[in-house]
Amino acid sequence: MEDFKEQYRREVLEQEIKANKRTLKGFIWTFAAVGLMWFLTMVDFFEVDKKLISIAFLSTFVLLLSAMYIFFKGELAKPWLKYALLTLMCVESGVIASFLSFHAVYIYVLPLLFAIQYRKRSTVWFVCGMNTLTMLISSYVSFYYGICDLNILLQSQHVRSWYLNLAEGNGLTLPFNENPVYIIGAFEVFPRAVIFLLFTIIVHYMVVSSNEDAYKIARLTYLKETDTITKVYNKSKYEEMVEEYYPGIEQIAVTFWDLNNLKELNDQYGHAVGDKAIEKLSAALYDCTDDRCRAYRIGGDEFLMILDNPESNEADKLVEVIRQKLERENAGSEIPVSVAVGIAFGKGQEIPEVVKKADACMYEDKRRGKAEK
Repeated sequence: MEDFKEQYRREVLEQEIKANKRTLKGFIWTFAAVGLMWFLTMVDFFEVDKKLISIAFLSTFVLLLSAMYIFFKGELAKPWLKYALLTLMCVESGVIASFLSFHAVYIYVLPLLFAIQYRKRSTVWFVCGMNTLTMLISSYVSFYYGICDLNILLQSQHVRSWYLNLAEGNGLTLPFNENPVYIIGAFEVFPRAVIFLLFTIIVHYMVVSSNEDAYKIARLTYLKETDTITKVYNKSKYEEMVEEYYPGIEQIAVTFWDLNNLKELNDQYGHAVGDKAIEKLSAALYDCTDDRCRAYRIGGDEFLMILDNPESNEADKLVEVIRQKLERENAGSEIPVSVAVGIAFGKGQEIPEVVKKADACMYEDKRRGKAEK
């Protein structure tokens, strides 16, 4: 039977799959945003170089196709998938920043925001490294080919080469920086990288703290709701569900399970054997649980299984499956496990009465078993 750690592992895996899906949606929304900017530029709403915005638009489209190909061809649970998607997102941010320059100064934060949702701490640092690299490259590309920062001052939409040609044509003797590589690296890329590193440290701390808190809460919730021996829900959880959940369910099927001759087993073989018998029954019940069918231990050897909105004969088939599981367990055991079960049906808001009916049917099944012997 699965314990808390196994359930936690499966939940983490499921969350990673969901995170990969959200990251792909991030690509789609980014492409949509760039597409909107491209459209508004084409209709002259924005005064941005149409060639540059078109390059950025087509580049994000190609990266989106690449992300979708990786997403649909790869297994969603594979660890490498998130790194591939985040790498493409970092490249996408660099491409957008390269051609749109000061219009896209915040784009570098986007991959970091998506990295937060993954539970592995290394993911955040991976994005930090990749983003620093793409930031370095895009800063030089944007200096030579992107929208020039002078446009803010001069109310224009040109690139660096246009201003250089204009200055030479007018015979201006304004001094130009002769070592832009050093200046960009030292006074643009380095400060941005430091700020981004600070963001990463803060995000890393938040991810670690939230993961630890989430694990603690999950652990405490599991201990609060679960019977420590059998791993099914305990009586406290059952009472909570009776108050808050089952009144909202239209129809329910209740199966009431009870071990036969538990006292005799304890007296003759010891309580360890009796506990093993309880565990065998609870394991068979637990194996048949899902989102619609839950198992509860409400007494020493008394268990309930409650099925939401059962289909025709579904409860009877469920009982038969569990009985067969126990028979297979008994085939290799010197001490067979014998059970009595009762089934009752009703509305979720009437669950106490339905449980009483199932309890009465269980005792009737127990009496029939003794009479047959």
